[in-house]
Amino acid sequence: MILRYVMRGLLRRPAETVAAAVAVALTVAFLVLLGSFTARTGARLTERAAARVPVDWQVQVTAGSDPKGARDALAAVPGLTGFRAVDYARIPGLTAVSAGNGTRTTGAAYVVALPADYPAFAPSEIRMLLGRDGAVLQQQTASNLGAAPGDIVTVLGAGRPVQVTGVAELPNADSFFQVVGAPAGSGASAPPDNVLLVGPERFAALTGGATVVHQFHLRLDRASLPADPAGAAAEDTRRANHYVAAVAGGALIGDNLQVALSAAREDAIYARLLVLLLGVPGLILAAVVTALVVSLRNDRQRRDLALLRLRGVTPRRAAILFGGTALADGLLGAALGLGAAMLASRAGPFGPVTAGWLTAGAIAGVLLAAGTELVPVAATLRGSAPAVTDAVHRMPPTRLPLPLRLGLDVLLLAGSAIVFWLTARGKYQVVVVPEGVPVTSVNYAALLAPALAWPGLALLIWRVTVLILDRPARIPAADPGGRFADLRHDVVRRRRVLIARGVTGLAVAVAVTVSAAVFTHTYDQQARLDTALTVGSDVAVTVAPDSTTGLDPAIAAVPGVTAVEAVSHRLVYVGPDLQDLYGIDPATIGRAAPLQDAFTPGSSVHDVFARLAATPDGALLSQETLHDYQLHPGDQVQLRLKDASGTYRPVPFHVVGVITEFATAPRDSFVLANRSYVASATGLDAVQTLLVRTAAPAAVAAAVHAPPAALVNDITAPRVAVPSASGLAAGSLAGLSGLTLAFGILLAAAGAGLVLVVGATQRRRSITALAVLGASARRRAGLLWTEARILTIAGVLGGLVAGAVIAAELIKVLTGIFDPPPEHPAIPWTFVAAVTAAVTATALLATLGSARWATRVDASRLRDL
Repeated sequence: MILRYVMRGLLRRPAETVAAAVAVALTVAFLVLLGSFTARTGARLTERAAARVPVDWQVQVTAGSDPKGARDALAAVPGLTGFRAVDYARIPGLTAVSAGNGTRTTGAAYVVALPADYPAFAPSEIRMLLGRDGAVLQQQTASNLGAAPGDIVTVLGAGRPVQVTGVAELPNADSFFQVVGAPAGSGASAPPDNVLLVGPERFAALTGGATVVHQFHLRLDRASLPADPAGAAAEDTRRANHYVAAVAGGALIGDNLQVALSAAREDAIYARLLVLLLGVPGLILAAVVTALVVSLRNDRQRRDLALLRLRGVTPRRAAILFGGTALADGLLGAALGLGAAMLASRAGPFGPVTAGWLTAGAIAGVLLAAGTELVPVAATLRGSAPAVTDAVHRMPPTRLPLPLRLGLDVLLLAGSAIVFWLTARGKYQVVVVPEGVPVTSVNYAALLAPALAWPGLALLIWRVTVLILDRPARIPAADPGGRFADLRHDVVRRRRVLIARGVTGLAVAVAVTVSAAVFTHTYDQQARLDTALTVGSDVAVTVAPDSTTGLDPAIAAVPGVTAVEAVSHRLVYVGPDLQDLYGIDPATIGRAAPLQDAFTPGSSVHDVFARLAATPDGALLSQETLHDYQLHPGDQVQLRLKDASGTYRPVPFHVVGVITEFATAPRDSFVLANRSYVASATGLDAVQTLLVRTAAPAAVAAAVHAPPAALVNDITAPRVAVPSASGLAAGSLAGLSGLTLAFGILLAAAGAGLVLVVGATQRRRSITALAVLGASARRRAGLLWTEARILTIAGVLGGLVAGAVIAAELIKVLTGIFDPPPEHPAIPWTFVAAVTAAVTATALLATLGSARWATRVDASRLRDL
């Protein structure tokens, strides 16, 4: 009997069944995709962080210890995939004699012994530019000596001549030559400029009696580590500590993998916060819309329940009958939702779904359908069954809800404003990840601003809508056209609380979608800017700093290029610190390099660059340098630059301002100066970097005919290949943004249609009564159109304002995820227009359908009276 009742109920009202199943499916799919995205995000961040590490561990044998013992203990390291022995020795210098350059001698240099297969073992450590393996000079060393493959270089101290076989770049020289075991901040400020790479068989003869540092470079199986960056970093640290204890102090570890994973911890926390602040509101909205759709059955269920009670059905029996219908709706919706989630995971950017989230989604869908449909049965289970005529005498409420009478909207918005002001004024980060400390700190109090703003804005929209609709009744006027103007006004005023509730629901749906769109669009804009800063521009052609060969700007004059800017990249000593100096043309650099006011705190970037252009010997320094050396704008500072002879000598500059970011510059300290002045002061006008602006980066990069020693990069290359790009550029919100925006626009449109359909359903008796009194179908439909216009206009406007406020708070609160911070939110006008159009179109279709329904007056409608 139960199965027959359920099947007949589903087949008798197929439209309600389909609507309920589709609504449940929407929530289930959203939950499954959101949960799977969250679970997958940590794993992606771990993979990206580990992919940037050329060598996971650099195990250095301590002085006086036996290298064999340290080597034998490596066999017990979990997840070890291979290691190579690497020896270092510091020598007095290198010298070379050539016909064109005469005799050139470097300062202190390093001789490094590498096995023949080391480039294959660690491909990103060495990039061969010229020649072949054997005796290879670092690119900067070859420039200092004026040497090329085939030339003879003499190692000072040992007096041994070596024929150069190749020239190579060491892209990760900072970590390659790190001071293993030194406290943070006490290592060398820059890697050595002069390096000679040889095979182990020649190392002893070239280094003589120099002190030798023995290292083993390890690569680990990253798949054996936990998926979460924090867990992977902790596990890697435990393995390193176990190895150090096993060799009893015989070796120290430079843990490059742990450093990269620790840096990814902050990105993982921000990813979870983004899911919390962007995904969860959408999920709650999906559940509300689903409940609204499923509750369309409630009015009819109340009548059916009353009839069943009149026929003697017990409360328990009634609960079973209605529970069967709810279970059928939930199971059908869950099945559709799981199928949709699996299809979307294959076709979209959401990533694969997991079995755990599939199960959670199915359970949530069934519980949501059952909880919504069984509300009318709750009264029966308590012993108070509704009467058949209850719905006829029910009048719409006219009193404000209790939260509004208590002024909760004002309190919530005031609290949000105070928290937001404290967050903006204090300039503290929501997430703090101390370097070298495995514990992270999350300031959840800062998240109170958007958390309080959501309900506050929703209640405020409700209040404002009620106030606007609660206009005093006018004196009835003549209505020769039969437009029911007075009746419409009176109906709207009497239904103001219900209309305001619908406006609030629609506004929240629009706000969720718009706020997510603005935030993700700003995020993507800053991610592109961050990548462009790392690369330099859309396309960048670079050679080593201080390279005397330089680059000809003509090589970048290929089809599709709109601007080319030449930059001199030099190494400069600021006191004892070796920093990067970039010689630019301040008047034109903005044609190719990305610029923002955030780069020059306290002033606009254009004003600062104008001052630099007006001061030939001007220089922009980092805030850290200005603080450390007590410098101020207008002060003269002596910087040591390498001249045409290869000797560092002082060059006077005047400080004109501060700079925090610039294209291709490191993230700590660097100097910006006029390229013409640097060239005249040093006698070197070589260009080491070309910044290229183009709308087709990949095609232009492929067309540039750069010399062999040059590196060509563009912003469309895989972001993991950009070694210094931040977590913002390495991460991607494609999955979360696609999920939130796709479901958001569906929910906003569905919310508009459902609010209008539910309103029309609630008014079916009054519209039927008007028909009995002789009102035409057009007049009856006019009442629905009046309400539809109010709902659509007020809901969209309220949603746009609320979405803008929420997005501004999210961007400010989560400013730590942006590098550099945005000057202002980036508004995706096309998407906002699409949301508005979707809501308007859905409202139009829903009202047309409701108006057509209003023209029908049959026996069943009359019985409802």
